[in-house]
Amino acid sequence: MQQFADLRFGHAPLPEPTPGFDPVGDALALVERGMESPALEPIPGRQSFGSLGAGQRYVVRIPDAWNGKLVAAGTPATRSEFASDLIWSDYALSRGYAFAAGNKGIPFNAILEEGPGDRLRYELPFDLPGVTLRDKRLRFGALDPQPMSLADWYDDYVTTIETARELIHAATGREPELTYAVGISYGGAQVRKLLETRPDLADGGVEWASVFWSEQRHILTLLPGFLRLMPRYIASGYSDREAHDEIVALGFPADRTQDDPLHPSLWADHYSNSLPFYNDVTTFVFGRLIDPDSPDDFGLAERAAFVPSAAGRKIVASIAHTGALKRPVVAIAGEADVFVTPRHNLQGYAAAVGASGAAAQYRGYLIDNATHVDGYVGFGYGLQAQLPFAWAAFEQLERIVERHAKPDGTGTVKRIANPAEISAAG
Repeated sequence: MQQFADLRFGHAPLPEPTPGFDPVGDALALVERGMESPALEPIPGRQSFGSLGAGQRYVVRIPDAWNGKLVAAGTPATRSEFASDLIWSDYALSRGYAFAAGNKGIPFNAILEEGPGDRLRYELPFDLPGVTLRDKRLRFGALDPQPMSLADWYDDYVTTIETARELIHAATGREPELTYAVGISYGGAQVRKLLETRPDLADGGVEWASVFWSEQRHILTLLPGFLRLMPRYIASGYSDREAHDEIVALGFPADRTQDDPLHPSLWADHYSNSLPFYNDVTTFVFGRLIDPDSPDDFGLAERAAFVPSAAGRKIVASIAHTGALKRPVVAIAGEADVFVTPRHNLQGYAAAVGASGAAAQYRGYLIDNATHVDGYVGFGYGLQAQLPFAWAAFEQLERIVERHAKPDGTGTVKRIANPAEISAAG
């Protein structure tokens, strides 16, 4: 491990970017523009980059003023091990924690290329004002040269934590006395699975806007309906109430519109108005990842009509969450999350936790005026950042694990407007 005078984002060195791999950009993409680090003073300590196999990478940081504990971050989407640097690393290091994250074994996020797509390359179906994209395609590290196993993403989180513990022991002479698992989006899915299946590796978790895989409903049974109805809704100038209400009936939060030519509709910003066209590109990537029988021609119309095959349903069953938590979890999600919708992914998972008999381990918070990632806050729509809520959730988790606190709301999802409401819960 190398010693540095300051481990904070923007101070400790990161690897140079390469096509599809942007350590700085990955961190900035998930936070509100202009967000300041919670770490106000330099944090001297040690940092290590490493790899556990082809395409796999991890980062481990240990502050000199180490408190004996570890925060291990799951990684969202197909982003790098540095995606949580501004969300979790600076926060954890400033509080004395060591920090670790891996990349789920995905060598790069996505590379923009010229020319039409093919079975494993996403042909961009929309243009943006002043930007022609329809002659370009995205090549994804999770699909190149062939689709990855989502089960391996869970395994990578396990191995990253085990490796971090070994490195910390080698550097300090002792292993962490407590480990907290944290994650946003698919990183939260990793946290859930870890605390269902490997409670020996973490003492509790915070999951934020987390993906919930269940055999009955999941993102690939929800997103295609959104894709099918959006062209009609957009063509109406966002005034087709029937189309709007059909989308809401699928489980999506109501649209938010505003008098802004660049960002007129929050739904449109998740469909065709802002890169990375979250709802469409995710249907493409995960359709290929979970379903070997997805159609060879998987264009916009086919994605809007997609129904997982028997083979796809079998793979979902193999990676599904059970809700059988063995460690405490504090969960947050935005009520205006148009991508990883809270009705299914937060409230649905809470129901699964209750059905498994693990309700005592779970506390959920649905946040007013918040969507999937804080990068959307700058678009307007009356949105607020969720990051302060995530930090309040972590501090509640500390009280549960270390002080045996029993906050109100066990086994429930409570709607809140202010992070102080998490703090006040106990």
